[in-house]
Amino acid sequence: MNAPPEVRILLVEDSPTDALLIKEALSDVLDFQHHLFNAGLLSDALNRIQSTQFDIVLLDLGLPDAQGIGTFRTFQHHAAELPVLVLTGLDDMSVGLRAIQEGAQDYLSKRDISSSELGRAIRYAIERHQIAMALKESEERFQLAVSGASAGLWDWNVQTGAVYLSTQFQQILGYEGHELPNDSQLILDLIHPDDIERVRAQLAAHLAQRCTYEIEYRIRVRTGEYRWMHARGQALWNQSGEAYRMVGWIIDVTERRLADEALRESREELKRLSANIQRAREEEKTRIARELHDDLGQQLAALKIECSKYSNRAKDIDTTKETADMSNIYSLIDQLVVSVRRIATDLRPAMLDDLGLLSAIEWFIERFSSRYAISVVQHIDAEDIDFNHDSSTAVFRIVQEALTNVARHASATQVTLEIASSESHCIVRIADNGHGCRSDVRPSPSSFGLIGMRERVAALSGELTIQTAPGQGFALTVLLPLSAVEAKSL
Repeated sequence: MNAPPEVRILLVEDSPTDALLIKEALSDVLDFQHHLFNAGLLSDALNRIQSTQFDIVLLDLGLPDAQGIGTFRTFQHHAAELPVLVLTGLDDMSVGLRAIQEGAQDYLSKRDISSSELGRAIRYAIERHQIAMALKESEERFQLAVSGASAGLWDWNVQTGAVYLSTQFQQILGYEGHELPNDSQLILDLIHPDDIERVRAQLAAHLAQRCTYEIEYRIRVRTGEYRWMHARGQALWNQSGEAYRMVGWIIDVTERRLADEALRESREELKRLSANIQRAREEEKTRIARELHDDLGQQLAALKIECSKYSNRAKDIDTTKETADMSNIYSLIDQLVVSVRRIATDLRPAMLDDLGLLSAIEWFIERFSSRYAISVVQHIDAEDIDFNHDSSTAVFRIVQEALTNVARHASATQVTLEIASSESHCIVRIADNGHGCRSDVRPSPSSFGLIGMRERVAALSGELTIQTAPGQGFALTVLLPLSAVEAKSL
């Protein structure tokens, strides 16, 4: 900090000679410009400061209406916000030193005053006073903040172990006044046995590595019960890097912790109830979807085959009307198949919303393996893919349908499931070690399950390929463009 561009000085001096000497000494000061005012009595000085703003006061302790240290005390009582430089003509310096102890910035002997010494003393007095006032304001703000937050302060001498505990700190622990000794080890002994090592480790990390010290722990209060505290602290280190002091605060957060615990238990209970409801609903959906798939789908496929035979016979006899009727039947059957497929698609597993695609697949595989005693080897590396609603449903259904087909038709003991991403595609591959198919008995592209998979892949602009051979199992590979798979960015 520097002195103001122009320093307004109030000289309280009754001796014209001493006043002239001080004025001449100030005229040679080059560090700052000044404006000097003079008062011969303490009462005049007190009146002057009511109407004029000053930066510093040069106060003689021997005035007609005040003498000795009482002069400074009276002036400070009326103008504690002004820095005071005491002028003394006494042979011993005891009065000047006493004035400094009671709040004066410095003292000068009028017999030995010089321009350089006076200029330096005025500048330093102003700067020290500004620093002291700023510190005082800072301390007041801190105390107000701490009081408002109901925090308890502690100040720990790391090297000696001595600790200062504020009144609020002791009150938080249920003590009055200064009943708790200023002993850091005693405070550590009050911490819950299950928390003490965690607190020690946090303290050690802060002191040695300067990590943030912020922690919650339980501490035994005067009644013998344990209460939760939220603590923060900051250490100070010397030039050698050794911590020598640490200051911090604690706040009682027991009520908040109890509320959080109750909320957590309520959420867990709600989650369990929701899981039971979702499981029951999913089992019902699965049953409905299986019935739609197995029964109605197979009946429709058989009906379509019979109609196809009838249509061929109608063509042989060139019956135009019957051919048109069969076309209408075909159209109705196709519409019914699409409706059935839509119903099955709408039965979106609820766990996709609750768990996400990959967790839902793991859930299904666990149930699948336990039900069919078929081992599923997973190679899933798709954590970086942000599946959207449609793609997550499609991929889950493809995996579900493929594994179900393996269980029903492949006589396999092991299935390998791979889900991964390339630069532009999501890759899904399901391969089993079953008996496979002969070249002349390929999987029917019109089968209900395969139709569903092909439709889902096509809706995402993807590709589906099948590889199979007798004794070499069955492999299904799906390539889905990431642009269609991933959720749209906001």
